[in-house]
Amino acid sequence: MSFSATSCLECSFSGYPNTDQTLIVRFGSCSRLISQSPSPEIIPDVILEQTPFTLIGEALFSLSNLRCPLQQQELQYLVNEFLHSFNLRSSVCRIISHNILSFAQQFDINNEWVKIEANVDHIKEYWTEAPPELNPISTVGEEGLSPRGASESAIERVKKQKLDWFSEEEEEEIGDCCVCCEEMKRKGEEVRRIPCGHVYHKSCILKWLEISNSCPLCRAALEP
Repeated sequence: MSFSATSCLECSFSGYPNTDQTLIVRFGSCSRLISQSPSPEIIPDVILEQTPFTLIGEALFSLSNLRCPLQQQELQYLVNEFLHSFNLRSSVCRIISHNILSFAQQFDINNEWVKIEANVDHIKEYWTEAPPELNPISTVGEEGLSPRGASESAIERVKKQKLDWFSEEEEEEIGDCCVCCEEMKRKGEEVRRIPCGHVYHKSCILKWLEISNSCPLCRAALEP
């Protein structure tokens, strides 16, 4: 099993009424172990584990007189310097501090007294390969390289198994297609029931079966 590592920043801003008129900026970090999908357009990447967020530092700033250009410049400078103390690139610090100031100004335009919290999190991401059943290519066997997906005969059976109706109970329980996470009963969308009994959009399940020989929900394998 191979691993690779990347890192990213995630920012979230929130504001709520408060007479303090203050800005709190927090910088934290966490790590994630992510299973990388071989076909992200069909199967999304999955976060396998995540450590709790660790607060590394925080700073408190005043939001009074935000309409004054000098006050705006001073606030952006102070936030920029705070972020820069965590060895972030200067360009990244400028972008984040600008976004924080813009968020604060939205409330000042409406003459609202507000307390704003800005969370900046450094995420260390460790990527691993998806489980074998999600890998579109299997190991080399006696007959050479063979696909992990369902057999042609199994896919043909699914294509022919047209389903135009649901029972009353199914109408209530059918829910969403778990491949695309959209409504099962979309106008003009054909559906298919696979041998285990689960129902999916025709286009979704056929794409899925190209890379996997099992049901997306229960993992029951399709017969060849």
